[in-house]
Amino acid sequence: MLDPRQHALFKHWKALCPAPGQPPPRSAFDPLDTPSALSTLVLAEVTGIELTFRVVGTDQVEAWGFDYTGRTLSQIMTGEYHDFIRGLYDQTIETRSCVFSHSRFQWDQGRTLDTRRLMMPLTATDAPDVVRFILASQVFDYGRTGPETPVVARGEAVGRIDLEHHVLKSE
Repeated sequence: MLDPRQHALFKHWKALCPAPGQPPPRSAFDPLDTPSALSTLVLAEVTGIELTFRVVGTDQVEAWGFDYTGRTLSQIMTGEYHDFIRGLYDQTIETRSCVFSHSRFQWDQGRTLDTRRLMMPLTATDAPDVVRFILASQVFDYGRTGPETPVVARGEAVGRIDLEHHVLKSE
């Protein structure tokens, strides 16, 4: 279900994990180490009760129509979509595991397109028990509209779906 760029990014993220079930620290991840995924990346920092976007890839800028680097989640979206996306980020933070979603992205005046998101936790360098950043990769298929109902899968640490065996199949 993952785009090959997301699959490569996940494998890289997993290789950075210091131990099973332990997300890597932010200091271990360099976006330049995954050049094929660079345009799909979003790096969000947990800043109090808000999420602030620190890195926004060019594919995101193209899909959204603007660069939202430095803005918070609440500044760029509202309503049900905000709640859905915030829920994905919260799951990633709370479970300290990857979250995958496949859904429709509402885009420009009600048009929709297919999108797949992979969110991966990164801990604070000085506090390995604290998820301080979420590394996300979002890819768009402009020729498809995505599933009517969002599909959300969480990593194997949560026990709902074995992410590696059921979701991380490159197409």
